[in-house]
Amino acid sequence: MSKEPEPGRPIKIDGMAYAPTNEQGVVFLFGRLAPRLGFQVEYVQVGFPDCWARRRGKSFRIEFEFWASHYNHPPTADVIVCWENDLETRPRKYRHIEIIDLKKYVGAHPRIFAVGCDEKVRGSQLNRGRVDWSVPQRAQIGDLILMYRKPSGIRDLWRVTGPFYDDKKWGREGFMRCVVRLAKPLTFAALKWDPTTRDLGAVRARFRGKRDITEDWPLLYERIVGLNPKAKKPLRPWHFDRWDS
Repeated sequence: MSKEPEPGRPIKIDGMAYAPTNEQGVVFLFGRLAPRLGFQVEYVQVGFPDCWARRRGKSFRIEFEFWASHYNHPPTADVIVCWENDLETRPRKYRHIEIIDLKKYVGAHPRIFAVGCDEKVRGSQLNRGRVDWSVPQRAQIGDLILMYRKPSGIRDLWRVTGPFYDDKKWGREGFMRCVVRLAKPLTFAALKWDPTTRDLGAVRARFRGKRDITEDWPLLYERIVGLNPKAKKPLRPWHFDRWDS
């Protein structure tokens, strides 16, 4: 029996419970959203372009991609439909192509990750405002990364911006921008001896590797903001209370 695949992050759209994790999922999600986006699908095929559709009486050639950066066809498509647009800058030959990233239409909340870093190995790189870094496999644009600098603790938090690429040494790499640097780091000792945080997965693992800590984020957020009140404003987009609506 084949193993059931791991779903994407929860979304809010009738007929689809979880976000796509591949191009086929993007095609299905576009089918659900096409009326809202103003498209009337006329033809879907295997080959270029993936789809022909009309919007306001005009015909469009549409290509489906999971990431916008995966598009490597001739510059003759009219629209790239993707889960997420990870292109900070677009190649000149593609600048005329409209990009529709479906993620913004389905209420997909960002995820929070903890990433461990040995300061003796790569710590100096984190002094810049924008870095390319080894990011979790499931990280997407807009996700938040708590950088645990061994041995000093959580000193800075980063927003994943993309684009992503594979590196032979570090694995999946992606670009990040610093959201806030903490005047008072959140140390491992403080988390370990606090009865409300000592059993959190990341704490028990001593912040080794890369871990999705979204479920633990409310507690960590309170500890971070308690020590660093000025961090509350830059961290507002990731305040868990905003996710309840």
